[in-house]
Amino acid sequence: MRTYVSFYLILLIPILFCSKNAQEANQNSKEILLGSDRDPNGCIGSAGYTWSEAKQECIRIFESGTSFISYDPSTGATDSAKVSYVVLSNDLNLAEVFYGGTDKPILLEAVPVMEGETMPKLFENSIESVDLIFHRDSYILRYQENPTHIQAWSAESGLGKLLKKD
Repeated sequence: MRTYVSFYLILLIPILFCSKNAQEANQNSKEILLGSDRDPNGCIGSAGYTWSEAKQECIRIFESGTSFISYDPSTGATDSAKVSYVVLSNDLNLAEVFYGGTDKPILLEAVPVMEGETMPKLFENSIESVDLIFHRDSYILRYQENPTHIQAWSAESGLGKLLKKD
């Protein structure tokens, strides 16, 4: 009988020890809370927030921005899987471009549009060689004057709605 008791005690001690380690690990993981990954601007990356210079606040680019799809000018092909977002400042003087796959957005400044221009440049960043133009019922993001992303004009959505004069 003593042999059985000793045998069960030998089996029980490692189980209790493992259980205690599992409880400690679980307690430690509870101390690292979701949403505790704030960046220097206070934005919570795990919740999808990023800092916007144009808005001067933490935003979710897919909620605050308007999407542009990838565009190949040589073939005219578009790829909706490769999306970039444009976020406008509240006063419409800045446009911030968040390219998919890059960490650093590009800030563009509004450009005065002359009446009668056939391909007006709406926003630009001459240092980065990025601009946003309007041509043939489409908004076009360009890098070094080569189209990279496009958005069809619509008065009900996208930049057409955001830039609409009241």
